[in-house]
Amino acid sequence: MPEEPLTPQSEEAAAGASLLPAFFFDEGEGWREAPEPLPEEEPVTLNLNGRELVTMLASPGMRRELAVGFLYGEGILDKLEQLKSLEEDEAGVRIEAEDVDLGARLFERRILGSGCGKGVTFLSGLDAFAESGRPPVAELPRFPAATIFAAAAQVYGGGPLYRRTRGTHAAALYTVGGEALAFAEDIGRHNAVDKVVGSALLAGQALRETFLVVTGRISSEMVSKTAKTPIPLIVSKSVPTAMAVRHAERLRLGVVGRVRRGSLVAFTLPELIQPAPSEGADAEVPAAHVGALDPASAGAADADDDRPGPARDA
Repeated sequence: MPEEPLTPQSEEAAAGASLLPAFFFDEGEGWREAPEPLPEEEPVTLNLNGRELVTMLASPGMRRELAVGFLYGEGILDKLEQLKSLEEDEAGVRIEAEDVDLGARLFERRILGSGCGKGVTFLSGLDAFAESGRPPVAELPRFPAATIFAAAAQVYGGGPLYRRTRGTHAAALYTVGGEALAFAEDIGRHNAVDKVVGSALLAGQALRETFLVVTGRISSEMVSKTAKTPIPLIVSKSVPTAMAVRHAERLRLGVVGRVRRGSLVAFTLPELIQPAPSEGADAEVPAAHVGALDPASAGAADADDDRPGPARDA
Protein backbone atom coordinates (compact mmCIF):
# COMPACT_ATOMS: atom_id res chain seq x y z
CA MET A 1 0.00 0.00 0.00
CA PRO A 2 1.33 3.52 -0.76
CA GLU A 3 2.32 5.58 2.27
CA GLU A 4 1.16 8.92 0.86
CA PRO A 5 -2.33 10.07 1.98
CA LEU A 6 -5.30 9.17 -0.18
CA THR A 7 -6.31 12.34 -2.05
CA PRO A 8 -8.72 11.49 -4.86
CA GLN A 9 -9.63 15.16 -5.24
CA SER A 10 -6.08 16.52 -5.15
CA GLU A 11 -6.49 18.58 -8.31
CA GLU A 12 -9.74 20.05 -7.03
CA ALA A 13 -8.61 20.65 -3.46
CA ALA A 14 -7.47 24.19 -4.20
CA ALA A 15 -10.97 25.07 -5.39
CA GLY A 16 -12.55 23.61 -2.27
CA ALA A 17 -11.68 26.56 -0.03
CA SER A 18 -11.30 30.31 -0.26
CA LEU A 19 -9.45 32.85 1.84
CA LEU A 20 -11.84 35.53 3.06
CA PRO A 21 -11.20 38.40 5.47
CA ALA A 22 -12.26 37.77 9.06
CA PHE A 23 -12.04 39.64 12.34
CA PHE A 24 -10.69 37.76 15.35
CA PHE A 25 -11.62 38.85 18.87
CA ASP A 26 -9.85 37.83 22.07
CA GLU A 27 -10.70 39.21 25.51
CA GLY A 28 -7.07 39.84 26.30
CA GLU A 29 -5.93 41.17 22.92
CA GLY A 30 -8.95 42.86 21.33
CA TRP A 31 -9.52 42.69 17.57
CA ARG A 32 -7.24 41.69 14.74
CA GLU A 33 -7.97 41.16 11.06
CA ALA A 34 -6.59 38.19 9.14
CA PRO A 35 -7.61 36.00 6.18
CA GLU A 36 -9.38 32.78 7.05
CA PRO A 37 -9.76 29.71 4.78
CA LEU A 38 -13.41 28.69 4.46
CA PRO A 39 -14.86 25.65 2.67
CA GLU A 40 -16.64 26.43 -0.57
CA GLU A 41 -20.03 25.13 -1.60
CA GLU A 42 -21.74 25.30 -4.95
CA PRO A 43 -25.20 24.48 -6.32
CA VAL A 44 -25.29 21.28 -8.37
CA THR A 45 -28.47 20.69 -10.38
CA LEU A 46 -29.28 17.14 -11.42
CA ASN A 47 -31.24 16.92 -14.66
CA LEU A 48 -32.66 13.45 -15.23
CA ASN A 49 -34.12 12.51 -18.62
CA GLY A 50 -34.63 16.15 -19.54
CA ARG A 51 -36.29 17.02 -16.25
CA GLU A 52 -34.74 19.10 -13.48
CA LEU A 53 -34.79 16.80 -10.49
CA VAL A 54 -33.05 18.53 -7.59
CA THR A 55 -30.43 21.17 -6.81
CA MET A 56 -28.00 20.32 -4.05
CA LEU A 57 -25.38 22.44 -2.33
CA ALA A 58 -22.10 20.54 -2.21
CA SER A 59 -18.36 20.97 -1.99
CA PRO A 60 -16.76 21.51 -5.42
CA GLY A 61 -15.65 18.48 -7.38
CA MET A 62 -16.85 14.93 -8.05
CA ARG A 63 -20.17 16.11 -9.48
CA ARG A 64 -20.71 12.97 -11.55
CA GLU A 65 -20.05 10.79 -8.54
CA LEU A 66 -22.40 12.92 -6.45
CA ALA A 67 -25.15 12.53 -9.04
CA VAL A 68 -24.86 8.77 -9.31
CA GLY A 69 -24.58 8.27 -5.57
CA PHE A 70 -27.63 10.45 -4.95
CA LEU A 71 -29.75 8.65 -7.56
CA TYR A 72 -28.74 5.25 -6.24
CA GLY A 73 -29.13 6.20 -2.59
CA GLU A 74 -32.62 7.60 -3.26
CA GLY A 75 -33.65 4.43 -5.05
CA ILE A 76 -34.12 6.18 -8.39
CA LEU A 77 -31.47 3.99 -9.97
CA ASP A 78 -31.38 0.31 -9.10
CA LYS A 79 -28.26 -0.57 -11.06
CA LEU A 80 -25.54 1.20 -12.99
CA GLU A 81 -26.62 -0.44 -16.23
CA GLN A 82 -29.64 1.87 -16.31
CA LEU A 83 -27.35 4.81 -17.12
CA LYS A 84 -27.27 5.78 -20.79
CA SER A 85 -25.27 9.03 -20.44
CA LEU A 86 -23.71 11.12 -17.70
CA GLU A 87 -22.45 14.59 -18.59
CA GLU A 88 -21.44 17.68 -16.64
CA ASP A 89 -22.55 21.15 -17.68
CA GLU A 90 -22.33 24.60 -16.14
CA ALA A 91 -25.37 24.04 -13.93
CA GLY A 92 -24.53 20.54 -12.77
CA VAL A 93 -25.01 17.08 -14.24
CA ARG A 94 -27.30 15.77 -16.98
CA ILE A 95 -28.26 12.14 -16.75
CA GLU A 96 -30.09 9.92 -19.20
CA ALA A 97 -31.32 6.67 -17.73
CA GLU A 98 -33.77 3.99 -18.73
CA ASP A 99 -36.48 2.21 -16.75
CA VAL A 100 -36.93 5.15 -14.33
CA ASP A 101 -40.45 6.02 -13.16
CA LEU A 102 -40.11 9.32 -11.31
CA GLY A 103 -43.82 9.50 -10.64
CA ALA A 104 -43.76 6.31 -8.63
CA ARG A 105 -40.33 6.87 -7.09
CA LEU A 106 -40.66 10.50 -6.00
CA PHE A 107 -44.18 11.78 -5.85
CA GLU A 108 -46.20 8.97 -4.32
CA ARG A 109 -44.12 9.31 -1.16
CA ARG A 110 -43.05 12.74 0.00
CA ILE A 111 -40.67 12.74 2.93
CA LEU A 112 -38.66 15.80 3.91
CA GLY A 113 -35.18 14.97 5.15
CA SER A 114 -33.80 16.12 8.47
CA GLY A 115 -31.87 18.96 6.82
CA CYS A 116 -28.36 17.64 7.47
CA GLY A 117 -26.70 18.70 4.24
CA LYS A 118 -29.95 18.44 2.28
CA GLY A 119 -32.01 21.17 3.94
CA VAL A 120 -35.03 22.46 2.08
CA THR A 121 -34.76 26.20 1.52
CA PHE A 122 -34.77 28.75 -1.28
CA LEU A 123 -31.84 30.90 -2.38
CA SER A 124 -33.43 33.22 -4.91
CA GLY A 125 -36.79 34.99 -4.73
CA LEU A 126 -37.34 34.64 -1.01
CA ASP A 127 -33.79 35.77 -0.33
CA ALA A 128 -34.43 38.92 -2.34
CA PHE A 129 -37.48 39.50 -0.18
CA ALA A 130 -35.39 38.92 2.96
CA GLU A 131 -32.75 41.37 1.75
CA SER A 132 -35.29 44.12 1.14
CA GLY A 133 -37.04 43.55 4.47
CA ARG A 134 -34.03 43.45 6.82
CA PRO A 135 -33.09 46.66 8.67
CA PRO A 136 -29.88 48.64 8.08
CA VAL A 137 -26.86 47.53 10.09
CA ALA A 138 -26.94 50.75 12.13
CA GLU A 139 -30.36 49.77 13.49
CA LEU A 140 -29.34 46.29 14.59
CA PRO A 141 -28.65 45.59 18.29
CA ARG A 142 -25.15 45.13 19.69
CA PHE A 143 -24.33 41.87 21.46
CA PRO A 144 -21.87 41.67 24.38
CA ALA A 145 -19.07 39.22 23.67
CA ALA A 146 -19.41 37.84 27.20
CA THR A 147 -23.06 36.99 26.53
CA ILE A 148 -22.11 35.10 23.35
CA PHE A 149 -19.39 33.15 25.16
CA ALA A 150 -21.80 32.10 27.94
CA ALA A 151 -24.60 31.15 25.55
CA ALA A 152 -22.32 29.09 23.32
CA ALA A 153 -20.91 27.23 26.34
CA GLN A 154 -24.42 26.32 27.45
CA VAL A 155 -25.58 25.11 24.04
CA TYR A 156 -22.40 23.16 23.35
CA GLY A 157 -22.62 21.51 26.75
CA GLY A 158 -25.38 19.43 25.19
CA GLY A 159 -29.07 18.98 25.91
CA PRO A 160 -30.65 15.97 27.63
CA LEU A 161 -31.24 14.07 24.37
CA TYR A 162 -27.65 14.53 23.28
CA ARG A 163 -26.32 13.48 26.67
CA ARG A 164 -28.39 10.32 26.36
CA THR A 165 -27.74 9.50 22.71
CA ARG A 166 -24.75 11.56 21.49
CA GLY A 167 -26.68 11.85 18.22
CA THR A 168 -28.43 15.21 17.99
CA HIS A 169 -27.86 18.78 16.90
CA ALA A 170 -29.13 21.73 18.91
CA ALA A 171 -30.23 25.32 18.47
CA ALA A 172 -31.11 28.04 20.95
CA LEU A 173 -32.37 31.62 20.93
CA TYR A 174 -30.96 34.16 23.39
CA THR A 175 -31.79 37.78 24.09
CA VAL A 176 -29.17 40.53 24.02
CA GLY A 177 -29.15 40.30 27.80
CA GLY A 178 -28.39 36.57 27.77
CA GLU A 179 -31.84 35.16 28.56
CA ALA A 180 -32.52 31.80 26.92
CA LEU A 181 -35.86 32.02 25.09
CA ALA A 182 -35.95 28.61 23.42
CA PHE A 183 -33.86 25.46 23.05
CA ALA A 184 -34.40 22.45 20.78
CA GLU A 185 -32.61 19.27 19.81
CA ASP A 186 -33.09 17.31 16.62
CA ILE A 187 -31.24 14.91 14.35
CA GLY A 188 -31.15 17.72 11.76
CA ARG A 189 -29.64 21.17 12.24
CA HIS A 190 -32.35 22.84 10.16
CA ASN A 191 -35.09 21.11 12.14
CA ALA A 192 -33.62 22.35 15.42
CA VAL A 193 -33.57 25.93 14.11
CA ASP A 194 -37.16 25.65 12.87
CA LYS A 195 -38.22 24.42 16.31
CA VAL A 196 -36.70 27.27 18.30
CA VAL A 197 -37.95 29.92 15.88
CA GLY A 198 -41.42 28.38 15.94
CA SER A 199 -41.34 28.20 19.72
CA ALA A 200 -40.52 31.89 19.99
CA LEU A 201 -43.17 32.86 17.47
CA LEU A 202 -45.87 30.78 19.19
CA ALA A 203 -44.91 32.39 22.51
CA GLY A 204 -45.29 35.85 20.97
CA GLN A 205 -41.62 36.74 21.49
CA ALA A 206 -39.93 39.27 19.23
CA LEU A 207 -36.87 38.03 17.35
CA ARG A 208 -35.11 41.26 16.43
CA GLU A 209 -33.28 41.53 19.77
CA THR A 210 -32.13 37.90 19.80
CA PHE A 211 -29.25 35.83 18.47
CA LEU A 212 -29.26 32.23 17.33
CA VAL A 213 -26.73 29.63 18.53
CA VAL A 214 -26.42 26.48 16.41
CA THR A 215 -24.30 23.36 16.44
CA GLY A 216 -22.40 22.43 13.32
CA ARG A 217 -21.24 24.46 10.38
CA ILE A 218 -23.14 27.49 9.07
CA SER A 219 -24.06 26.81 5.44
CA SER A 220 -25.66 29.19 2.97
CA GLU A 221 -28.92 27.31 3.53
CA MET A 222 -28.74 28.12 7.25
CA VAL A 223 -27.97 31.76 6.46
CA SER A 224 -30.89 31.91 4.05
CA LYS A 225 -33.23 30.36 6.61
CA THR A 226 -32.14 32.75 9.37
CA ALA A 227 -32.23 35.84 7.12
CA LYS A 228 -35.91 35.27 6.46
CA THR A 229 -36.50 36.04 10.14
CA PRO A 230 -35.67 39.27 12.05
CA ILE A 231 -32.81 37.49 13.87
CA PRO A 232 -29.67 39.64 13.31
CA LEU A 233 -26.90 37.24 14.42
CA ILE A 234 -26.09 33.54 14.15
CA VAL A 235 -23.37 31.93 16.27
CA SER A 236 -21.55 28.59 16.00
CA LYS A 237 -18.49 26.88 17.41
CA SER A 238 -17.72 25.71 13.87
CA VAL A 239 -17.12 27.81 10.74
CA PRO A 240 -19.35 29.06 7.94
CA THR A 241 -18.85 28.17 4.32
CA ALA A 242 -17.52 30.84 1.99
CA MET A 243 -20.87 31.04 0.21
CA ALA A 244 -22.60 31.49 3.56
CA VAL A 245 -20.37 34.48 4.35
CA ARG A 246 -21.02 36.13 0.98
CA HIS A 247 -24.72 35.46 1.34
CA ALA A 248 -24.82 36.86 4.89
CA GLU A 249 -23.03 40.04 3.83
CA ARG A 250 -25.68 40.74 1.23
CA LEU A 251 -28.52 39.91 3.60
CA ARG A 252 -27.07 41.95 6.48
CA LEU A 253 -26.83 38.99 8.85
CA GLY A 254 -24.06 38.74 11.43
CA VAL A 255 -22.13 35.45 11.38
CA VAL A 256 -19.86 34.47 14.27
CA GLY A 257 -17.91 31.21 14.39
CA ARG A 258 -15.09 29.47 16.22
CA VAL A 259 -16.48 30.54 19.59
CA ARG A 260 -14.20 29.38 22.39
CA ARG A 261 -13.54 30.50 25.94
CA GLY A 262 -12.86 34.19 25.53
CA SER A 263 -12.45 34.21 21.74
CA LEU A 264 -14.55 34.28 18.59
CA VAL A 265 -14.32 35.08 14.89
CA ALA A 266 -16.75 37.55 13.28
CA PHE A 267 -17.04 36.63 9.61
CA THR A 268 -19.60 39.36 8.89
CA LEU A 269 -20.77 42.50 10.70
CA PRO A 270 -18.13 42.56 13.47
CA GLU A 271 -19.63 45.87 14.61
CA LEU A 272 -22.51 43.90 16.12
CA ILE A 273 -20.14 42.46 18.75
CA GLN A 274 -19.66 44.60 21.85
CA PRO A 275 -16.21 43.96 23.40
CA ALA A 276 -15.87 43.02 27.04
CA PRO A 277 -16.12 45.94 29.50
CA SER A 278 -12.51 45.41 30.54
CA GLU A 279 -11.41 46.70 27.14
CA GLY A 280 -13.01 50.06 27.82
CA ALA A 281 -15.74 51.99 26.09
CA ASP A 282 -13.35 53.28 23.46
CA ALA A 283 -12.24 49.85 22.21
CA GLU A 284 -12.11 49.95 18.44
CA VAL A 285 -14.53 47.65 16.67
CA PRO A 286 -13.74 46.95 12.99
CA ALA A 287 -16.29 47.82 10.35
CA ALA A 288 -17.80 45.11 8.22
CA HIS A 289 -15.80 44.15 5.13
CA VAL A 290 -17.26 44.64 1.70
CA GLY A 291 -19.99 43.14 0.05
CA ALA A 292 -34.01 27.14 27.21
CA LEU A 293 -31.15 25.77 29.09
CA ASP A 294 -29.95 24.89 32.55
CA PRO A 295 -26.50 26.44 33.07
CA ALA A 296 -25.77 24.02 35.88
CA SER A 297 -26.17 21.02 33.60
CA ALA A 298 -24.43 22.47 30.55
CA GLY A 299 -20.73 21.86 30.08
CA ALA A 300 -18.19 24.38 28.85
CA ALA A 301 -17.06 24.35 25.24
CA ASP A 302 -13.83 22.48 24.71
CA ALA A 303 -11.27 24.87 23.29
CA ASP A 304 -9.21 22.04 21.87
CA ASP A 305 -12.08 20.14 20.24
CA ASP A 306 -13.23 21.13 16.77
CA ARG A 307 -16.26 18.86 16.97
CA PRO A 308 -18.92 21.26 15.77
CA GLY A 309 -21.37 20.66 18.58
CA PRO A 310 -23.50 18.03 20.30
CA ALA A 311 -23.44 15.99 17.10
CA ARG A 312 -20.82 15.94 14.41
CA ASP A 313 -22.08 17.88 11.46
CA ALA A 314 -23.60 15.55 8.89
